[in-house]
Amino acid sequence: MFKQKSSQENNSNLQMEYARKIIFGWKWAWGGGYSIGESSQFTSAMDYMSIPELSHISTPFPMLFGHILDPAIQRVTVEFEGNEKRVLAEAKLVEVGPESIIWFVSLPSSATIPYEIKGFNDKGELVTHKQMDDPNGMGSMVLEER
Repeated sequence: MFKQKSSQENNSNLQMEYARKIIFGWKWAWGGGYSIGESSQFTSAMDYMSIPELSHISTPFPMLFGHILDPAIQRVTVEFEGNEKRVLAEAKLVEVGPESIIWFVSLPSSATIPYEIKGFNDKGELVTHKQMDDPNGMGSMVLEER
């Protein structure tokens, strides 16, 4: 479940919570979220957070997710090492309100750091990218100068 908390204008925040169906209803299992204030030095094109795999319960993790803040970004991918080869995972983009799009991708348990997040425009051109070296990382990405 994705949830956006009420926040001040110009802040980006997103929660991702995972619940499991049990005999008496639903039980929260794991999740997390972030809140990032807007910088006066740059305008964010998208933001991201990574939630690592849990070893003791079955979950959809590791997972990367975030907001797309610039309409120029039309596609998001995540590249990672997995089973001794480079793997490309396509993120799912979901419109959740007027001018509000979230993206997410569940990675296989074989995925290892570093992850490389890439954002592409409608022509398929790379317009932003970020290499993540922390499985619990979060942050913002800006559009690259063309």
